[in-house]
Amino acid sequence: MPTITTRSTQQESALANHISQTFNYMAAGVGLSGVVAYLVSTSPMLMNLALKGNLVFLLVWLAFGFFMHKIVFSLQPAAALATFAAFSALTGFALAPLVFMYTNASIVAAFATASVMFAGASAYGYFTHKSLSGWGTFLIMGMWGLLGLGVTTIVLGLFGVNTGGMSFAFSLIAVPLFAGVTAWEVNTIRETFAQYGRDELLRSRLAILSATSLYMNFINIFINLLQLMGDRR
Repeated sequence: MPTITTRSTQQESALANHISQTFNYMAAGVGLSGVVAYLVSTSPMLMNLALKGNLVFLLVWLAFGFFMHKIVFSLQPAAALATFAAFSALTGFALAPLVFMYTNASIVAAFATASVMFAGASAYGYFTHKSLSGWGTFLIMGMWGLLGLGVTTIVLGLFGVNTGGMSFAFSLIAVPLFAGVTAWEVNTIRETFAQYGRDELLRSRLAILSATSLYMNFINIFINLLQLMGDRR
């Protein structure tokens, strides 16, 4: 009969495997986006499509963000993972114009900084001994506020209003907000696994759902850092 220490060790090992799988999915999504962005940047025709489809892409992102929980849990894990891969490829397609908007050095610097921030926030969420569930309401309110600011910026831009200051404020708020969301979500993964980790189907779906959410956090941190610190061509 397993001792308490043995069960605890097994549970920590299972949690570590779950976290590893989640971050592997997330990293694969980022890598796929990078490959697609590079391939699109080498094709003038595809680049022209990417430049024209920014608004459509934004709507797809918002819709996927709102409905990703329902999408992932309505599919088998393999299909849900394929959906995440398609979403990552679409994101890479939409981000391809950044290659021509910013210098290569700026893109590398923003990506490296985003990686360090994301890793730090993830580590805090995982290793802290306290629950971060109390952050949830504050972070969700911040996300809604950021969404409102973003929509306002887009609408004003369509009417020819100079929104440079609002765009800068948006990025300035977005970077720490998405870092906070990352720490909170990684912390939530620990708590959720303790409740549902024994159900393999549910655990697989949770890994894909968490990977998708963390992927979106990383992309948001990267884009907004690029807007704050990037040098345009």
